Amino acid sequence: MPKAVLEDATDLSPADPPELKLVGQVVIVDPVTSLGSPGYLGTRVQIEAELDIVAAAIRGFHRKQADEVMREVAAYSARLTELCVLLHRVEGIDRQYTRVRTQQVERFLAELDRQFKIASRLVEVMRQDLSMLGAQT
Repeated sequence: MPKAVLEDATDLSPADPPELKLVGQVVIVDPVTSLGSPGYLGTRVQIEAELDIVAAAIRGFHRKQADEVMREVAAYSARLTELCVLLHRVEGIDRQYTRVRTQQVERFLAELDRQFKIASRLVEVMRQDLSMLGAQT
């Protein structure tokens, strides 16, 4: 899974969540677990911070196995779809959320769809390669 630097690790304790990992004096966190909790929208700044996490993870997809990318895409897509619904609910109260949804969240969903298609094609290529190797023996 992609890792992101969270903070200085001087106060990391055994009671901290298992997704945190100490490397040297830096805490590494799994980006999927650092997304907002179900049903939580947050402020615009918090939403954009979540989108930054997703963007960093997408940039790292080229270093991962295709099946791992597909699993991560499923997690990010679920959260971003939830954000779209939550943003739509508050758009009547604050119109700034319309732009966040249409110009940011929906664009990430489109990119995740593209990444899923690429990964699924890579899985198919690997399957065909294995099939060809089996036919040669």
